[in-house]
Amino acid sequence: MTKLSKILNYTLYILLAITLIFAGLFFLGGDVADATYQTPIYTDSFINWAIVLIFVAVGLALIFEVVNLVLNPKNAVRTLMSLGLMLVVTVVCYGLADATPLKIIGYQGADNVPSMLIFADTLLFGTYILLGVVFTSILYSELSRLFK
Repeated sequence: MTKLSKILNYTLYILLAITLIFAGLFFLGGDVADATYQTPIYTDSFINWAIVLIFVAVGLALIFEVVNLVLNPKNAVRTLMSLGLMLVVTVVCYGLADATPLKIIGYQGADNVPSMLIFADTLLFGTYILLGVVFTSILYSELSRLFK
């Protein structure tokens, strides 16, 4: 094992341990008193940790992609094609989104507005499309191995 892979393994274990601590607090930490519904006390902390992990992952992915572009400029076309494809998927998902306010009995919140509904639909449709692409690519790679 190289020194870098050891550092990465330790970092992975540390992040996993922190996540397990937050998950344990979330599930075993108790509920908010006098709440209408069962609400764990550490919900906000758990969500904030997930947001931190997402931002770190996106930031590292962007940094490594920029470094890769600088070190291998010939691969820039492939990267730009990937970004273009993601833009097309996002535009298609945005076009599929529905802005009709939902009729939710007893809900008086401010998130049942067209802008938030379109945003949520775009993310959901994008997740569905990308999940379909992942399953299709896994199926293709496994089946292509059988016929080689």
